[in-house]
This record gives sequence, C-alpha cells and structure tokens, in this order.
Amino acid sequence: MSWRPVYLLVCGLILAGIVHIAIIFLIPFLGSRDAAQQISEYSRIGQFQLIQDGQQVGISDRDPFFHLAVCRYDLEQNALIVSGMKSSTFWSASVFDERGRVVYSLNDRTAIKNQLQLIVLNPIQMADLREHQPEDVETSIIVETLSNRGFVLLRVLNRDSSWRARTREFLSAATCGPYETR
Repeated sequence: MSWRPVYLLVCGLILAGIVHIAIIFLIPFLGSRDAAQQISEYSRIGQFQLIQDGQQVGISDRDPFFHLAVCRYDLEQNALIVSGMKSSTFWSASVFDERGRVVYSLNDRTAIKNQLQLIVLNPIQMADLREHQPEDVETSIIVETLSNRGFVLLRVLNRDSSWRARTREFLSAATCGPYETR
C-alpha cells in the first residue's frame, strides 16, 4: 500500500484547519466594518448627513441615479422624528437598527400625502405616545423598534442632471431630530 495518498490527505486536513482558524481570528476585525459602523464615523446623531459620490458607507447595491443622506439615532432619551417636504421625484426612507437590518421602509407612494413624516420609537415611548395622542401623529407614520440605536437612510432619485437642484433641495430640507412624546 502506498502511503503517499494518506500523507497528502493528512497534509490537506492540517492546512484546511490552519486556514479555518485564521479566518475565525480575522472575523472580529473584518466583520466590524458594516454599514452602521462606517456611517457612525462621519455622521452625528439627530442630523442628516449627505453622502457624497464615492463615499464608502457599506451599502453594496448603491444606485448611481440616487442621492443619499443618512441620520443616526439614539432612542435612549427621546423618540426620533424624520420629516421632509413634498417632492415630485421618487424618494424612499428606510429605518435600520444598529446591526444594519431594515426595520421599516417607505417611499413617496406609501407615505401619507406624499410627504416624509416618520416617528421612530422604542416600546416604552410607543406606550407613552398611545397615552397622550398628540395631533401630529395623525399625519405621521409610526415605527416601533426594539433597538435604541440605528440610522435612517434617505434615497432620492436624480433622473438626470436637470434634477440635481431639486434632489439636493429635498435632501437639505429633510430634518431628523428628537421627538417629545409628552
């Protein structure tokens, strides 16, 4: 019997084990650079930040015809309200948790009166909101999330260069800030 195939099999298994162990040690370093981590490096909590062309944000399916803005939130103290003006171009807003998972998404077709008005709350703030029922809640979309931290990504379609001013105006007018439920 030839020992060469057995020797090659053992060497292959040892090499595969070394590669797997190296990958396990590299996961914390390589896995911590997700979209939420990259966004937190250049944006502030409670304020929309325009994402420039070529800026890396960990979003793999970034469409070149869309302009983006991002707002980080922390629901520890207050809920979050996101609002924007009416627009004739397509827009969408997505709420992500701190792990980059989509919590809620809407666009100009599903929004109330084609206007961006979104309130993001945790379960405690939601109970408080139900108790007090402010008037502006009737024209807002309410999003309840279990995660206190995350970000809102706003996308606006830029059909061609003639729409650039309208697109920038919509993104610049969008606000993101604390919302008092009482």
